[in-house]
Amino acid sequence: MSERMKSFWMIQDNWHTPARRPEQISGLPSMRTCSTSGTILQNTWKPAGPPSMRSEHLSSPMDNPAPNTPQYPKGRHLLAYAGLVFTILCWSGNTVLARWAVFDIKPMALSFYRWFIAMVIILPFAAPLIRKDWPVIRQNFLYLLFLSFFSVAVYNSVLYVGAQYTSATNIGLVIGVMPGMTILFAWVLNRELPRFNQSLGVSIAMAGMMVIILKGSISNLIALTFNPGDLLILVSISSWALYSVLLKKRPLVIHPVSLLSCLIVLGVICIFPFYLWELRVTTHFALNRATLLIFGYLAIFPSILSYIFWNHGVKVVGPARSAAFMYLLPLFTAIMAFVFLDESILPFHIVGGVIIFAGLYLTSRK
Repeated sequence: MSERMKSFWMIQDNWHTPARRPEQISGLPSMRTCSTSGTILQNTWKPAGPPSMRSEHLSSPMDNPAPNTPQYPKGRHLLAYAGLVFTILCWSGNTVLARWAVFDIKPMALSFYRWFIAMVIILPFAAPLIRKDWPVIRQNFLYLLFLSFFSVAVYNSVLYVGAQYTSATNIGLVIGVMPGMTILFAWVLNRELPRFNQSLGVSIAMAGMMVIILKGSISNLIALTFNPGDLLILVSISSWALYSVLLKKRPLVIHPVSLLSCLIVLGVICIFPFYLWELRVTTHFALNRATLLIFGYLAIFPSILSYIFWNHGVKVVGPARSAAFMYLLPLFTAIMAFVFLDESILPFHIVGGVIIFAGLYLTSRK
């Protein structure tokens, strides 16, 4: 038997070996062209073997995007952006309540009970999903613990501690660093650089945020003073930026509710020792209707729903684009103060809001 025929039958008999195109096998003529017409035949050859080995089940780096950069339809992007807007709206309420509640409820108590109640709410729904995803969860336990520490424990708890020592204006200014911090972490960990339109959009959105924070007057910048609380806010937003980049760098193939449940449970475990220490050195808060409403809101909206929408947004549009939506925080905070606290919406709120949305539009374009 000729060498050419031996190569052919070797392909037919060895289904368990990786399939190769005929032009990759020594001695076989190229099957990319038709012998009668010379017409190029794109993707018409299929390797012998069971269906699982055929070409429609195979992929190559040239044919498909990398696992960390999946392609999503336009409608999926629009839903992701809507979810990010809803997330920032919920977090605006969290910011308002944090500034008001930390004087009656200590930071670690606020953080612990927020996530403990969220855990009680979500676990009954998540239990069957966790059982299904348990092999992946067990295999990635340390990675989940790492994510939970930075997203649930550090981000929220340190934010509440910092809110005791700084103003809402300073919190907004420091939060403005988050998109840049996210881009920095994405470059360090993933070697990802933002496109020009992303950088321009982030810069414009930040300018709009500054218009709102400085109340439309540059002279207010001179009156700003910074304190140790601002450094704590910087640590808080840095931990969130790192979490967002890691979530995109190494996504887990489990249900979103399973992922969030694991983050919440591990986060509660991380926060609990600090809450016990706080109980030893401070007084306990009074449990009444107001505190129950605060914990209920914090557990459902900024915790469960917001984390699900944020994780989905990071997965679909990436951490840098998602972080740019944080510039909506001062605008939405002003709107919530107008609705619930009877505060005024002034011209600089409108101008800053228009600039922010223009920047987000540029950021979202490919």
